[in-house]
Amino acid sequence: MSGKVLRAFAVVAVAAAGVAFAAAPAAGGVANAAFAHAHNASTSTNWSGYALTGTYTAVTGHWTVPTVSGSGNHYSSQWVGIDGFANSNLIQTGTAAYVENGRATYHAWWEILPAAESPLPLTIHGGDAMTATLTKSPTSTAWRITLTDDTTGEAFRGALAYAGPDASVEWIEETPTVNGAVGPPPRFTTFSFTGATANGANAGLTANNKITLVQNGVTYSTPSDPSGGNSFSVSYTGP
Repeated sequence: MSGKVLRAFAVVAVAAAGVAFAAAPAAGGVANAAFAHAHNASTSTNWSGYALTGTYTAVTGHWTVPTVSGSGNHYSSQWVGIDGFANSNLIQTGTAAYVENGRATYHAWWEILPAAESPLPLTIHGGDAMTATLTKSPTSTAWRITLTDDTTGEAFRGALAYAGPDASVEWIEETPTVNGAVGPPPRFTTFSFTGATANGANAGLTANNKITLVQNGVTYSTPSDPSGGNSFSVSYTGP
């Protein structure tokens, strides 16, 4: 793991704090395609959404967990993070929406690369409204992480040590790497990221910051142009 846990997570309004979770496929992962830049817009084999480069020590985002469907096994995650766009570091938190053996499952998680995800004891459903915040301490490498299910009122808060370069900020729908491979995402309902902030201010997103998920010439996940510099929708556009 890139950083050690500084203190135990505090669980707010979660009855199942002591529940043991089975290992899950890694939800995060650096966008592993060589980005194809066109007017600063990008394509990736595993990310879709928006990313900004610069120096960032705080990120917030709101989204609705998409409902997923399909047959077989397909994986997707929705998250906010710092780093990962142009380097191999990344701290992130969000939700996962999987189809496993044709059955939809959902959970919450956080991750610091290169370690695998750590599931969080929140009860997540498709359609739940989520809020995530990552904030760096001004005096150390400690990061405050908060993930709230605004639909149920459950929340998870904690502090982690992370010493990345703080060189980018992201709001992403991802197809994670599972067993060393990136497959197509499940079919998911169109959903939105809203209220995106970076360093405590409106993120100021533009269409030039857009990332579209393309695998083998097929566009699977497409973000809309931003609204108000801080909101956009993501749609499944695969077969």
